[in-house]
Amino acid sequence: MNITIYNVNNSVNEETREVYNEIGLCGGEVRLSDNFASAEPTHKLIIKHEAVREIFDFIEWEIGQRNDIRVEQGGILLGKRYYDCENNIHFVVVSKAITANDAIGSTGHLDITHECWSKMHEKKDEYNARSGENAIIAGWFHTHPNALSCFMSGTDRYTQNLFFNDDNTYAIVINPQRHLLKAYRSKECFDTQAFLIVNSQKEIRG
Repeated sequence: MNITIYNVNNSVNEETREVYNEIGLCGGEVRLSDNFASAEPTHKLIIKHEAVREIFDFIEWEIGQRNDIRVEQGGILLGKRYYDCENNIHFVVVSKAITANDAIGSTGHLDITHECWSKMHEKKDEYNARSGENAIIAGWFHTHPNALSCFMSGTDRYTQNLFFNDDNTYAIVINPQRHLLKAYRSKECFDTQAFLIVNSQKEIRG
């Protein structure tokens, strides 16, 4: 597995003090990360429905098994970091996924070039200007397609350590063909409790 990322230029932000309200944050139909049970409950990743939809549409999650050979895909996660000091819970709420549409992928390689990073940063700035959210890059996602399992390879760990190494910064590895999904955090790539809101309360109610 070989992933190259150039020039992230992401500033680290401080966590905002906030009470962790799982029911309020995770309203709707939720898909948990496959390594959820093995993760410590002190760190949580919540990906809102809009961001989940952007990721799943990009990687064609709904199609599942297919005969053609797929290449690796990826992108970044925009959100905010929070800390519930009374319950000692660090959490990130992801509101936007930006896909690396111009990355160069193969079955075992993802090359996100300078130009691709520049376009994703432009989209991040546009999103913040439009939403007023001031979201930061809180992590990244990439696929392990075809028959691969979901894990952090040596190159994935190098990438995480180099660019996404803060304690409350995350990585998601997804196999869209096998419908596998695992989440990790920090430079140590600890298993992480991730909540992906696949359907909002509004959609469930119709």
